[in-house]
Amino acid sequence: MIFPRNFTDTPAWRPGWQMPLWSFMQPFSGAFVQMVWLSLLTNVLMLVPTLYMLQLYDRVMLSRNTLTLVAMTILTAGLLLLMAGADWLRSLYAIKTGVQFDLTYGKQVFSAVFDPRATQRPPPAESLQQLTAIRQFMTGQGLFALLDIPWSVIYIVVLFALHPVLGATAMAFCLVQCAAALWNQRMTTPPAQAALEAKQSTEYFLQQKIQHLHTSYVLGMLQTLRQHWQALLAQQSLAEAAWLKASDRSQFVNKWVRYTLQSLMLAMAAWLTIRGEISVGSMVASNVLIARALHPFDVMVHSWRQWLQARSAAADLHGLLSDVIVPAQPGEPVVYTMNLIRPYQLALQAVGVTVASRRLLHDVSLTIQPGRLLCVMGPSGAGKSTLARLLVGVVSPTAGHYQINQSTITADNARALMTSVGYLPQQVSLLEGTIAENVARFGELESQHILQACQRVGLHEAILRLPQGYDTRLDEQGLPLSGGQRQLLGLARAIYKEPALLVLDEPNASLDEFGEARLMQLLQALKTLNTTIVVISHRSGVLKITDDLLVLKRGEVLHHGPRDAGIVYLNQLHAAASSMATELA
Repeated sequence: MIFPRNFTDTPAWRPGWQMPLWSFMQPFSGAFVQMVWLSLLTNVLMLVPTLYMLQLYDRVMLSRNTLTLVAMTILTAGLLLLMAGADWLRSLYAIKTGVQFDLTYGKQVFSAVFDPRATQRPPPAESLQQLTAIRQFMTGQGLFALLDIPWSVIYIVVLFALHPVLGATAMAFCLVQCAAALWNQRMTTPPAQAALEAKQSTEYFLQQKIQHLHTSYVLGMLQTLRQHWQALLAQQSLAEAAWLKASDRSQFVNKWVRYTLQSLMLAMAAWLTIRGEISVGSMVASNVLIARALHPFDVMVHSWRQWLQARSAAADLHGLLSDVIVPAQPGEPVVYTMNLIRPYQLALQAVGVTVASRRLLHDVSLTIQPGRLLCVMGPSGAGKSTLARLLVGVVSPTAGHYQINQSTITADNARALMTSVGYLPQQVSLLEGTIAENVARFGELESQHILQACQRVGLHEAILRLPQGYDTRLDEQGLPLSGGQRQLLGLARAIYKEPALLVLDEPNASLDEFGEARLMQLLQALKTLNTTIVVISHRSGVLKITDDLLVLKRGEVLHHGPRDAGIVYLNQLHAAASSMATELA
């Protein structure tokens, strides 16, 4: 299922618009309908204390009938119990909706923030906090206030029934409360947005710099970074102080307006009582009714910050979620089974890749047969790593076609069709967890395959020398392993369960001669298993087992063909470069 069409079809999705929260809430409209009916029942039963008060003053106190008092009290207690039950059920629906909201959108947000094809993405923690902000609003007091506002009409109608002047006064007071809410929004929105942005900037700065802690320490950058952080923190403090000042001022005004309006309503009712137009019971009841009529507006003012955060979060999640692909049936995730289809035959037809108006690959056409090793060479910036990411489905072609076994690979079906892939990036990234979990790609720990992969890359003995062996936990930087061992561990993860397609980007960059010889033996063994292998390397040692050679420069193919012809071509390039250097000298 693709993210709901209403996310992109409604006018709110045009640039510059704020995404309506209803777009997030619409999939749960059934639960909200139930909450609306429960809100109706709750607000109607809220009239029970008012009616009880009227009967108490206008009937019981005059008749002094104890039996009537007992009967009315029992009936009132029963109705109030029903009202409490309806309000409790409404809260239960809100809790259930919140759980369903997390299950529905949590998967999509997780997929979006960890989508490698995204050129820009916010920190995962920030996106998940934005999702939480939306959920808290749609299941909190702010939503209940929105549901209760329409039923304020009920209380105004009752006030009209008591006396037209009371009803008209209540309508005027509601308009005044609305004006106070709009004034509160105008006063608090800019400072609240500024405070939120300042906080996010500070958190993002810390999150990014902590990843390069060791380098910053060695290069003596910590003092400068601390000064930069203190400047950001000072800006955040000023922004939060401005917001708190505006918020306190608006709450003061709102509280003064609310209590003043209730007092004025009581004064108006007392004046009507003095004139003999309403009873004492109606005077007391009018004060309760106006309090109930104004209560939703008061809650909305106090929930304004939560509303602003939810609206801002919804707008930020718009671009993040609009193109997310999730499984067709919630609760039935796609299972990627290794070795489901082998062997893999790769075909690129006039493939081009352009990112941010920068051409990384242009008109690349080649075929890679199973059981053969393609070596990709070229100068820095030639597009080699981009080609590697394209082959494993991380990058999608902006021109041409990329096919595996005659099936065209797109951004939507890459993970579904490429079910048996091994990939070693140029910068090996290991995840926090045990060595065994990293090798097994955080899936089911199958000891036989884990041991086989580590033995093949020559890492098994080194792991056994660690205190916890394969249960040794790694941090985000791969410690306590050395740089070469981290690369071997990444290689073991890439060949786990003998993938049908193996793409290695500079696999021998951190290996010594013995490690490189072990790598050549491994690749030769995988070729006998009909594995399709692509190796990017600057070293000539891999040419010994290479079947085909691809030379790239500035994203274009300079040469593609059998190894021997490729070596001749490289020698010619080297000779031409040497001759040119001699002439310049």
